[in-house]
Amino acid sequence: MARWASGVAVVAIRDTEGLRATTVSSFSSLSLDPPLVVVALSDASRTLKRVEVSGVFTLSILSAAQRSISVQCAKGELDAQFFDADAFVRDSLVGLSCQVHGLHRYGDHTLIVGRVTRLHEGRPQEPLLYWARGYRTVTSLPPSDSDGA
Repeated sequence: MARWASGVAVVAIRDTEGLRATTVSSFSSLSLDPPLVVVALSDASRTLKRVEVSGVFTLSILSAAQRSISVQCAKGELDAQFFDADAFVRDSLVGLSCQVHGLHRYGDHTLIVGRVTRLHEGRPQEPLLYWARGYRTVTSLPPSDSDGA
């Protein structure tokens, strides 16, 4: 699977126990109507346990400038200053607030289907990618609508 390029996101939850987050590259849009996403978390994930109990989570899609946040969350070294009060990573490309719509266990992972309840628009930036066991960036971005394209 190392040859599959993927975006990088952070799944987070803020509950009575505080903030918990983990880095994921296994995330995808599932449905537009209703708006559903799917993310896979290891069954050993502490974030998964909290999402299962609370029934909600956020997902922040990271920019290339947020590589260090991805590394910290992957190691479980959470720095709360990178998150806002709603558990979105500050300055991410986009954030999604989700309610758990379904949990499906396969092998050593659980697929979380989330119904998007709120969209937190970030700012257009270069996305952070993961490919061949390393972080990558896009070499060029298409022109934005404001560029007259």
